[in-house]
Amino acid sequence: MKIVVQRMLVAAVVVVLAACSSMPGKVEPPTVTVSDVRMGTAGILEQQYFVKLRIQNPNDADLLVRGTSFELELNDKPFAKGVSPQSVTVPRFGSEFIEVETVSGITSIVRQLGGMTGGTGMESFRYRIKGKLTTSNAGTIPFDERGDLKLGEAASAAK
Repeated sequence: MKIVVQRMLVAAVVVVLAACSSMPGKVEPPTVTVSDVRMGTAGILEQQYFVKLRIQNPNDADLLVRGTSFELELNDKPFAKGVSPQSVTVPRFGSEFIEVETVSGITSIVRQLGGMTGGTGMESFRYRIKGKLTTSNAGTIPFDERGDLKLGEAASAAK
């Protein structure tokens, strides 16, 4: 009887260790950057944009993204919020895109217009995207990235 209990205990330990070995180790946070922004619908009180995000995975295992949520700032001012249940597999040491419906309100537009002083317009702007990716194999992963976009260069490149 004692030998049977010992064998069952050893078997249980082996099963637990095997389960733990299949779990990912420390996951490096992915880089999430804004790749493109398209205008959706625009009303007086609310505007809809489609923000294309690039997710870069620096890990040696695929990242199984089940959804994302984020806040987008332009020129250090809150601009829009986005959520998406879109699932995507970001390959190991690779990248993938997702497009997220994003919404801003009239106050966000007024804040941005208030930043256009001296008639200089918006030749460039800074952005910050802060949020989280929900994955099925690495839990919830926060991200916080910043970038710059020069509109003159983008317009020149498009010609």
